[in-house]
Amino acid sequence: MDDAPLTRESLNGLAYGRLCRDLKAGRFAPGEKLKLRDLAAEMGISPTPVREAFARLISEQALEQVGHHSVRVPVMSAMRFAEVCELRLMLEGRAAAHAAALAGPEDIARLEQLHRDMAARHEAADFAGELLASERFHLAVYALAGKPVLLRMIEGLWLQCGPLMRALQTRPMAEPRRQHPHQRVLRGLRKADADTARAGIEEEIERTMAPILAYLHEQQGATAGATVAAGA
Repeated sequence: MDDAPLTRESLNGLAYGRLCRDLKAGRFAPGEKLKLRDLAAEMGISPTPVREAFARLISEQALEQVGHHSVRVPVMSAMRFAEVCELRLMLEGRAAAHAAALAGPEDIARLEQLHRDMAARHEAADFAGELLASERFHLAVYALAGKPVLLRMIEGLWLQCGPLMRALQTRPMAEPRRQHPHQRVLRGLRKADADTARAGIEEEIERTMAPILAYLHEQQGATAGATVAAGA
């Protein structure tokens, strides 16, 4: 039997899911314009579902409209990124704490496998794959909290941060980690220890935030210097 044709809703979901994945994997840089027809051709679909995915992502502040026909990845200031990270610390920490009370042995085994997959991608120098694997681990933890509204808010924040994750390729963590924060999260889940699970999540967010904030401050400083020089 032939496969049933894709519906408008499924095509819209395909386009939206693909763009979300690419944004969170750091495929698109801040300020980059997205070409509707090129992306549609790449996905093998008509431009209409991609256009509707653009509209949805604009409403979620993951993309922004420029003029009447252009869409681009927002350029985030250091102040806005710091605000996003503050919200991530609060919301993701809370989700991890709730998850600690509900995670069962099968859940933890699945999370351990997700972490191993991320570590393998890191060893293979697959940066985009590592980001996506890390996202799968985190969102799987937060899904265990059983709070869908909280999960949706967290997903929106991850969409906004994704394009900046490229900065981690050239700005590694300031200090080597003896143990990945995911291990701390897993320890908290095994022991039903909300404080430990929350602390592991907060540690990872803070460690990734620092080099990206440094990058944003450098960019803003360079822009300010160029403006002064042009006006001299």
